[in-house]
Amino acid sequence: MMVAVIGSAEAGRTYEPEMPDPAAAIQAAEEIGRELATRGHQLVVFSSDSAFIEGAAVRGYVGSGQARPGSVLVRNTVRQSLDVFPEHADHEDLFDHAPAQGGWEVAYYRALFEVDGVILIGGGRSTMIAAIIALARRTAIGPLTAFGGAAARAWERLDHSPNTATREDLSAFTGRWSPDKAAEAVLAVERQHQARLVDLAKDGRRRRTETWIKVAGLLSALLFLLLGLLTVVLAATWKPEGGGAIALLVFGPVLAAMSGGLIRRPTEPSESRLQAAVFGAAAGGMSALLFIGAQLLTDPELLQGESAARLCIYVVPVGFIAGLAFDAVLTKLRGTDVVQTSSVQSPKV
Repeated sequence: MMVAVIGSAEAGRTYEPEMPDPAAAIQAAEEIGRELATRGHQLVVFSSDSAFIEGAAVRGYVGSGQARPGSVLVRNTVRQSLDVFPEHADHEDLFDHAPAQGGWEVAYYRALFEVDGVILIGGGRSTMIAAIIALARRTAIGPLTAFGGAAARAWERLDHSPNTATREDLSAFTGRWSPDKAAEAVLAVERQHQARLVDLAKDGRRRRTETWIKVAGLLSALLFLLLGLLTVVLAATWKPEGGGAIALLVFGPVLAAMSGGLIRRPTEPSESRLQAAVFGAAAGGMSALLFIGAQLLTDPELLQGESAARLCIYVVPVGFIAGLAFDAVLTKLRGTDVVQTSSVQSPKV
């Protein structure tokens, strides 16, 4: 995991809520850094300025003896390239510098969108911004309440919108600080991150399932359309009469109508697509029969020879349009009050 340790613990500075012991906050940051190194996580920091908590975190991280090469990720700007941590002199291989162009905000916000977790200690406005971004992105977050500042306010927001944090995780960030709390806090951040990975995997599977449903629906629609068009080819080459002609003139538009119904709902669940196909088939079949019946009234010999083939060219598109529009028309009709009763309703008293 890439975990950023963010905050400040300046003596004499006003924090809201008040920071009871800045020295204890600095010690806590060092213990957090040590625990992150012990558990094999990467540490993301921004500045070695004594106004911020990162220096203590780096001190604990490097001092643990568990840090791996390139595991201290320093994310600052080109203008801050000379801003190095004291530990860099003897452990240069542990540090990975990736300066960004622009102001410190560019490097800061970019890193917040890359990290897997953030641990907050004290701090002010920028610490609160980090908390808001983490909560919005469902990034694992560990706001320690024992030292006041923005971290304590961030815990309140996390309590209202816990995302993947459990009650056990929330409890790990509260209470009187002790060396054992560092391990609890890091474990709580790990659990949140793992829960987020599970959620992301579920979202990925859901999106893939939706894609396959859409593909299956469209392929089914294409298959029925091709089968409907095939009846036109059969009618032209076979030149059926009597029962054969009626079969092609009925099944052709029914298949095309099922295609039209499925095209309207390619991403719907299976039962909805089945309903659309059945409704389309009913609408297409009835429309085709009405059309054929009207033609037979004027020409009783229509089902003989080439006449049936010519008629099939018309009824297949009629069926497709009926299946495509039936669902929308039916929905509109259901919402229409065809009988106006307002004139006979009793007036309101």
